[in-house]
Amino acid sequence: MPKTHEFGNQKMSRRLSLTAILLTLTFVALAGCGQDKNAETSDAGGSTSVIENGAGGNRSGSAQSDKAAKESGSAENSGNDAQKSTPSAPATSSDTSSSPSAPNSSQNPFEVAGIQDPKAFLNTFKALQKAVADNDKEKVANYILYPLRVNDSEKSLTIPNKEDFIAKYDQIFTDAIREALVNQKTDDLFVNYQGVMVGSGELWLRRATNNPKLFGVFSINLETVAN
Repeated sequence: MPKTHEFGNQKMSRRLSLTAILLTLTFVALAGCGQDKNAETSDAGGSTSVIENGAGGNRSGSAQSDKAAKESGSAENSGNDAQKSTPSAPATSSDTSSSPSAPNSSQNPFEVAGIQDPKAFLNTFKALQKAVADNDKEKVANYILYPLRVNDSEKSLTIPNKEDFIAKYDQIFTDAIREALVNQKTDDLFVNYQGVMVGSGELWLRRATNNPKLFGVFSINLETVAN
């Protein structure tokens, strides 16, 4: 009896050991299945995340492309609008006959006479012409550079001042002298280093020695009219 009981205990111990081993294997198997499922879920989640991120990236890239296209189109439209609003330059004509003539090499025709301000000289000349045409002796006397030299066929006379000039005005500014001065065209004035000549040499004008902005008559040739 004691041996039988001992054998039964051994048999029961082996069964418990087998049961424990089976339970352990089952637990390990179940644990492995759980890890596989978690791994699959993780992979699936990762794939989903990648896909979603990829789709988001595509949507973002598409949005940026659309924005760039809109901005490019807007820039083109702005450029077209700018071209439409800006008047085009007139076409250059190949016909040289209609183009303005080139300016003269010298803009001052009186420079050789030492006159640096041609506009001021012409203003003085025109004022002198008007004063002579009006027979205004006082004004004419203001456009004389004293002493004035008056030449005729016989002698040369010097007029020292304004008072002496006015006193002898009719003898100096004869009809021929007045006519030559009044009818003189400014474009036909002769100029050399001595001054500016009127008519055939009836009168000569120049700038004042002590004042380059002052102009007047410094010589009158009565003999020129006689000849």
